[in-house]
Amino acid sequence: MTATEAPVLVVGGRTTGLMMAAELARHGAPVRIIDKSPGIDPHSRATYLHSRTLEILHTLGIADEIVDRGQPLKAVSIHANGRHVVTTPDLPVDSPFPWGAAFAQCKTEAILERHLNNLGIEVERSVELQAFEQSPEGVRAMIRGQGGAEEVVDASYLIGCDGAHSTVRRGVDEAFPGAADPIPYQTADVLIDGPIKPEVAYLCLHDQGDVFIFLLDEGRRQVIATLPKDSPRTEPPTLEEMQRIIDERGFPGLRLSDARWLAIYHTHYRLAPRYRRGRVFLAGDAAHIHSVIGGQGMNTGIQDAHNLAWKLALVMRGVTPSWWLDTYESERRGVAADVIAWTKRANDSLTSFAELSPAERERLLKHMVVPESDRLQVRAHQEEIDLDYRSSRLCVASSDNDPGPAPGARAPDAGPIVVNGESTTLLKRLGAPLHQLLLFGPPDAGAGQPELAAARRAVDAHGDWLRVLLVDANHAPAPNGVVYVSDAAGALRRAYAGDAVRLYLIRPDGYIAYRSRSVDRLDDYVEQVLN
Repeated sequence: MTATEAPVLVVGGRTTGLMMAAELARHGAPVRIIDKSPGIDPHSRATYLHSRTLEILHTLGIADEIVDRGQPLKAVSIHANGRHVVTTPDLPVDSPFPWGAAFAQCKTEAILERHLNNLGIEVERSVELQAFEQSPEGVRAMIRGQGGAEEVVDASYLIGCDGAHSTVRRGVDEAFPGAADPIPYQTADVLIDGPIKPEVAYLCLHDQGDVFIFLLDEGRRQVIATLPKDSPRTEPPTLEEMQRIIDERGFPGLRLSDARWLAIYHTHYRLAPRYRRGRVFLAGDAAHIHSVIGGQGMNTGIQDAHNLAWKLALVMRGVTPSWWLDTYESERRGVAADVIAWTKRANDSLTSFAELSPAERERLLKHMVVPESDRLQVRAHQEEIDLDYRSSRLCVASSDNDPGPAPGARAPDAGPIVVNGESTTLLKRLGAPLHQLLLFGPPDAGAGQPELAAARRAVDAHGDWLRVLLVDANHAPAPNGVVYVSDAAGALRRAYAGDAVRLYLIRPDGYIAYRSRSVDRLDDYVEQVLN
């Protein structure tokens, strides 16, 4: 069995693994996914999907259920020793999903697994990775299923999406440097009756410790409370204990009930030095873990998968050189390092409240109130729509002075546009598992013969990995591999500076790979990244 015939073996069937397997299958790569648990964990561990993640899921056609059933977060109410300090509104970001959505992880996993099943792939549950070894040609893995039955799997690649205690990471002797937060946390998934608003999260800093009241869907809440530093306690709290904490730390008018989950945990801050060892990759919590502040963990893992899968599929098909796989680490590890750094700063500043002087407390509270002028920038970062890969080898600019979104930036949505008589948006068109080549004609002229000729050349040379979107073309019918886009309202031209920049190449993960003022310059990019 050659490497290109063997499947990719994905280890771990939670959000990152499900997304990884689904994206590999959608891009045409053979895949198997195993998970040692018998089913989806029903507990509400991760609770929030950010705007950028919703955009990605929207391109796959699976965001609507989350948006319809989820709870948007629109403000945070800050309290100190029972005194209301401020309620800071979350401004809407520039996205079809201006706010993220609180949605229990188990429900997100159910949607992702259904999506995976529709692609013809089933999660092999109660199946555990025992050991593996790799060679230049592939990976040989030993797995054990129900009843102890063992199987040798010859895989082309192995991807560890198996969490903080990753067997895959240990199997390649990859370190996981970092440290544990000395403060333990208690958490409860509950209903709360009392004067709180459904779209508002609550934070109370208190001399006896902090309380966070985060959003969940279905009107539920996730309550997280700190214990004393270095507390030896290991048993979960009771509902009565969580109620007492709520009463003591500033919310005596709230009544907790219907606890679905009670747990105790420690926060760790850890980052794998390498995301790739030969034919073995790490993603999600197997590569990075951090505080729940900001709700970044599940989102970062899903986006890891969305970054790696299409690259791996293209390499396996022989379309692109193997060095493309190195860009997974160079693009995604820096994102995780940033998340770890800022969540630790935020977490440490909050948990230090009880140890501060009155003057220091006032400075801390003042610092937590983001000025209006900075609030939208902070929101864009929190919702992950400002993430870019501008330093990547796969993102190239023909000129640094061109207007419009730069290579490495997220491709902004634009609409309405009309394709095949249907009103739609660009984001909906980016769901195909291909690069998208966006071509504009001259201002007020539309796409003429030069643009059509450039589109045909691109399809003839690279039609196995790209599709052309030709804006305002005056030709019929469209050649194979070319889609005519009507931009009568000018939405695309405004979003992409189409009066000056004539060519954009958009990657399958929705980021700009290349731009040029000439529709004939695609080969300049190809020479740099394919040959």
